[in-house]
Amino acid sequence: MRKTVIFSIVLFLMVVSALWAQKSNLEIASGSAMELDYPNYNMYELQLKNNTGAQIDVEVQNKKTGEFVRGFGLGPLGKVEVIVEQGSKIVFTNNSKKLGKLAIKMLNTDVQLKPKNTNEDRVSFTLVNPSNKPIPLIIPNVMNPNLSPNSSSGVDLKIGQELLFRNGLKRYVLLTVDETIKEGQELDVYALLQQRKKELGLK
Repeated sequence: MRKTVIFSIVLFLMVVSALWAQKSNLEIASGSAMELDYPNYNMYELQLKNNTGAQIDVEVQNKKTGEFVRGFGLGPLGKVEVIVEQGSKIVFTNNSKKLGKLAIKMLNTDVQLKPKNTNEDRVSFTLVNPSNKPIPLIIPNVMNPNLSPNSSSGVDLKIGQELLFRNGLKRYVLLTVDETIKEGQELDVYALLQQRKKELGLK
């Protein structure tokens, strides 16, 4: 069993005027992990793009305890927006045999989250896109994943969390996480999307 090597990177961003143009390209060795922290900001939003061709696991963790806050699998060539709240850091793990390549862009440092219930029930499951087209989703206060064609992405979400999709300029609820979703279950997002559009009378 290979030991996971943890590399810690602390990025000090001094020029606020250049914030939205801030980009980083990370390389993560096979079988290793990398921590990313922006200590100058209490809360921030990142855009992540996986250029590896293999899944990269993404976790938001408590800085002090290392406790898991939320996480998901970022599929090959996947693109996502994720919020890192105060007192947290983000950790990327590359369990593949390829060199991990991740493009990171700072989007926002003025993010506000709704109060979180630490006793909330959560479930880990996988979003699958078996179609040949990307499927952008919105998971409020968590991330905005763009599911690549023929890909899957693991998520860990609280019961009651809504997953939204856009149709034109409007947002609609695709599904709400509840007890019917089992731990480790795979959900066909394309089929759910087609069914939901039909129910709503959308094209």
